[in-house]
Amino acid sequence: MTAVHSDDWQDSDDRPKTRADYRKEQEQAERDFQERDRKRVQVERDYARQHGNPSDHDPEEPDMVQRVNPVDSKQKRLGRRLNWAIFWLVLLILAVYGILFFL
Repeated sequence: MTAVHSDDWQDSDDRPKTRADYRKEQEQAERDFQERDRKRVQVERDYARQHGNPSDHDPEEPDMVQRVNPVDSKQKRLGRRLNWAIFWLVLLILAVYGILFFL
């Protein structure tokens, strides 16, 4: 690796980085991040298996089903309420236009 200067956009030979160089660095950083994340997830799964914690990714577990269902029902209920609110607002707007037009 090159030495880090106060100017991150320049190499040690004071030649400005090209877009291709910058893209390569960004892609390498992304690959490094993905590799670290993959290892972290694997370590967390191994830890969960060793300590008897249920996996968060298994949808058949009753605990996970209980966490998902209330959210779905809350979203559906909120959706219905929003739909009714929109309906009443449109109806009221039409009533106001009707009143203003005929008066």
